[in-house]
Amino acid sequence: MIKFFRKIRQNLLVENKTGKYLKYAIGEIVLVVIGILIALYLNNLNEQNTIHKQQENYLILVKREMTSNIKSLTIEKNELTEVLNSTRSILNTTNSEVQIGKITESDLSKKIASTISIDIFIQYENGALNQIIFSGGLKDIENDSIRGILASWEGKLNKVKTQEEQVKNGIEDIKNLLKKYGETRILVEDLGFSKRFELDPSSNRASNKNLLKLKEFENALFGLFLSGTNLLKGDYPQFEKEMQSLIQLIDQELNEK
Repeated sequence: MIKFFRKIRQNLLVENKTGKYLKYAIGEIVLVVIGILIALYLNNLNEQNTIHKQQENYLILVKREMTSNIKSLTIEKNELTEVLNSTRSILNTTNSEVQIGKITESDLSKKIASTISIDIFIQYENGALNQIIFSGGLKDIENDSIRGILASWEGKLNKVKTQEEQVKNGIEDIKNLLKKYGETRILVEDLGFSKRFELDPSSNRASNKNLLKLKEFENALFGLFLSGTNLLKGDYPQFEKEMQSLIQLIDQELNEK
């Protein structure tokens, strides 16, 4: 093709057709410019398609993580509900000498165990989100609402984790009081672990009812109950709502592609 154009130029020069040569040369330059512009357009189009595909993959991964987090959150809410129910029951018992007298050692052991045996913690999945942020891919998310939520997600997550940490500390406080003032062996026996560990029953059974009369124990229970209730009724529902909203926005965005 280049040889063809060169031959035309040479013929025009040989025939001394300067005017036609200039017109031809200008036309050739225009064609070259148009060719460059087309090449740039196609290259830009390919880059945009690559970005769109990468964005779609990111959104699919984020949606998958949020769906998994909601499932984990549901399990955690159920476990936290059990903790709070047991904590409430113990608090109602500490408030009455009559109730302290009525509760059996076995029931008390079960309620204490239910309060302290669960570890309130969710290993939230956020690998795709971290990848988007650290790779600079956040700027490529075209949907302003999705980009805004993802940009502020770490703050939302840290808020929930902070409240979870308070609940964990509350449970740890109760464990420490049980170790200091309670009878762990009675707890183990009442829960049926003595046989499993081949331990002989205690010949001098004590009681954990003295814990119910300790103000320090009652205060620890209140601390756990309040922080746990805030988490269960406030932070978890709000966080779940935000994850569901993000999933809906992603679905809308993917359906429009």
